[in-house]
Amino acid sequence: MTRLLVLSLPFLLAACDAQRDFPCEPVDDRVPICGLQAPEDIEPTPDGKHLILSQFGGITGSDSGSLMLFDPQTETTLPLYPLASQTAEPEGWGDADCPGAPGAAISPHGIHLSQRSDGRWQLLVVNHGGRESVEFFEWRDDSSLHWQGCVVLPDGAFLNDVVASPEGGFLVTHMFPKDNIWALLRTFFGAERGHVWRWREGEGVDIQPGSLGSFPNGIQISNDGQNLFLNLYTNNRVRKIARDSGEHLGEVEVAHPDNSSWLPDGRLLVASHPRDKLVPGLCGDVHSGACESRFQLIAIDPETMGAETLFDHKGAPMGAGTVAVEWGNYWFIGSYAGDRLLRVPAPTAGIEAGR
Repeated sequence: MTRLLVLSLPFLLAACDAQRDFPCEPVDDRVPICGLQAPEDIEPTPDGKHLILSQFGGITGSDSGSLMLFDPQTETTLPLYPLASQTAEPEGWGDADCPGAPGAAISPHGIHLSQRSDGRWQLLVVNHGGRESVEFFEWRDDSSLHWQGCVVLPDGAFLNDVVASPEGGFLVTHMFPKDNIWALLRTFFGAERGHVWRWREGEGVDIQPGSLGSFPNGIQISNDGQNLFLNLYTNNRVRKIARDSGEHLGEVEVAHPDNSSWLPDGRLLVASHPRDKLVPGLCGDVHSGACESRFQLIAIDPETMGAETLFDHKGAPMGAGTVAVEWGNYWFIGSYAGDRLLRVPAPTAGIEAGR
């Protein structure tokens, strides 16, 4: 069953054409930054100087990954986790029955940085390595990460992306029941077998109202914490949901939406995977080179849910973009496969607004 699931997942998850040994050379104004491992998700640091990279170990957790610090000015990286020198006693963020740090087995996926009520900075990390869990890290001013605890999700959970809630909990997307090939195939045809798990301190895990959908992927939360923006990969929708009631407040059609980030102008930037063929080829989980498949970056107004395509790319030097974040005058784009980031001029550079 597990082997069949591993072979089937790329068809659903990536819509890729093929893995290519593209040279690490610019194509016009599109510049690859190589020597990485599948930087699937990205978070800017609080001081705006660096980017935290989630180096994907693969959807099944069979391969490990890591968390890295990337300096956009020098294009260099430093490891954040795992590090053998990080031996401080954790403070027990998350569940009291967390079985311990993931260590070298960590296989990160979606990440989210937020400020806790005491002013400290927290990085939440979806982990597939050894368990389906959300790991709690503390980001410190000396540019270090310290593991502080975890929440292990219920049996059958198959996680993707996470956001913190203002009161100290989190919301994490559950794609479909893990190791269930029939659930995967039904999801491929639009069956709504996924949802969002909600964790609240002292109350445990339950299902977020209004979150049922087909392959929930990326998730973001409004600045006031009132609304969620849920990317439903095989529903081809980005949906706005009232967090308290679960009411659907709006949605917009987006082809296979992956991860999201907030732009300086207050819009949501969503990575999209339009399909150019009925049956895509396989890119695999983690390889050298890059996946060549087409992707788009689409800006969504969180009030009107109006959408605008700002970027469209296929092929060299990197395809299969999963997330983009704005840093200075550039967007840095990650991917679930390959060995690189992509840097492109930001169409929105210089525009500032609150959200």
